[in-house]
Amino acid sequence: MSTVVPRLVVTDLDGTFLSPDGTVSEANARAVRDWCASGREFLIATGRPVRWLEPVQDVAGIRPRVIASNGAVVHDVATGESTVHHPIDVTIAEAVIADLRAELPDTWFGIEFGHRFGHEPGYRLGGPVEPHLPSISTGEIDALLDQGPFVKLLVQNLALAADELVRRAEPVVGGRLTITHSSSGRGLLEVSAAGVSKATTLARTCELLGVSAHEVAAFGDMPNDREMLAWAGLPHVMANSHPEVLGLGRVIGSNSESAVGAVLDQWLADRVADVAVHPQ
Repeated sequence: MSTVVPRLVVTDLDGTFLSPDGTVSEANARAVRDWCASGREFLIATGRPVRWLEPVQDVAGIRPRVIASNGAVVHDVATGESTVHHPIDVTIAEAVIADLRAELPDTWFGIEFGHRFGHEPGYRLGGPVEPHLPSISTGEIDALLDQGPFVKLLVQNLALAADELVRRAEPVVGGRLTITHSSSGRGLLEVSAAGVSKATTLARTCELLGVSAHEVAAFGDMPNDREMLAWAGLPHVMANSHPEVLGLGRVIGSNSESAVGAVLDQWLADRVADVAVHPQ
């Protein structure tokens, strides 16, 4: 039987493609280079905003296309341009924020613009160290919402774990916006415009590339990868994944083992062996 090798690979970053120290391992970089040299597509789908894409600015010379901010943005690393943008409606955001604050005291909010981030005074910063401090501003939520189109609303409540915060917030938000998270600990939700996810933007991107879902292999580890893993024909989850996604695909090694690169290497090796046995 011939080996099934996908036409396109899409991978999450943190906890998946990036090593625990936030860098791209030599093994993963080499695997991506070989994968693209074979004529196949490689994409990244991450919850990270555009300004946090420095680790993949030049992966083995590939400079990949990135689905950022959980599907709200498609960023072309080669040109530095964001070609797809799904902003959150300000009126909807105002209503959701008011409802969440009434239901969940001690909740603070942040506004993700892509290249900039604004947050309320009570919001605690986390994540990668910001390379440019002017990209962060602090202010009251109404003033932040007036600063222009934004792609993600961050909802922080450190009194609750992320899973519990999702459970409490979902009935409040309803279908007005899309809720997900990528945290195994602290209460931080990532909220996008209604219907926007890594999966929806990936599906549109693949349509433009002429690639079908069954030809796509996806790699992820957190709840914000759930829809993407369900959409792809060949879903893979990391050994270090959140329990919510562990049953959604083939379990491979951890990000500390460069497991994504190892799978790509094996596919290419199997394909070479298959062609040798079944020449065209």
